[in-house]
Amino acid sequence: MVKMIKHPGENELALLSGGETGRVQRFFVERHVRGCADCQEKVAEFHDLRRDLAEIDLPDLNWNFLAMEMRANIRVGLEAGACVRTARLSGSWYPRFTAAIASLLVLAGLSLFFSDSGLHRVEPAASVLQPAGAGIELSKGTDSFSFPGRQGVLADRTVSAQGAIEERYINGETGSVTINSVYLQQ
Repeated sequence: MVKMIKHPGENELALLSGGETGRVQRFFVERHVRGCADCQEKVAEFHDLRRDLAEIDLPDLNWNFLAMEMRANIRVGLEAGACVRTARLSGSWYPRFTAAIASLLVLAGLSLFFSDSGLHRVEPAASVLQPAGAGIELSKGTDSFSFPGRQGVLADRTVSAQGAIEERYINGETGSVTINSVYLQQ
């Protein structure tokens, strides 16, 4: 025995009062209304409202045309609602979605398995370019290379974040300027 679990909506009661529900829906809604005093009262209100509207005489309105248009709009709305309800994820199983997720997980697992993790590889020590005393030094691990400064007084030293060092020396005797510019490219 199929039973309505909740009260029908006002739209269903309005359609029932006008005789505009489908056979199956009418069967279940009428069955509920017979046992529910609140719904009986709402259906009676819709009947009274329908009767009152029919008594109003407006000469410019074509009631039959309006009634047909309203029925069509109600049916379109109900159909749209049914489409939206069936499109929602309701917790049911979707084989294509499950297969797609499983494929992605397998692909991710294989990529981790076949990737070179780098744990067994020994990386060489990073190269370091730095100012050292009266010059510039490049060191890598235990090896180093020094580029000594020229004769004169260090006037300016610029170190950049990109790995370049520039030094300017001024010779006090001759007045000449020496510029040393070293950059590290890896």
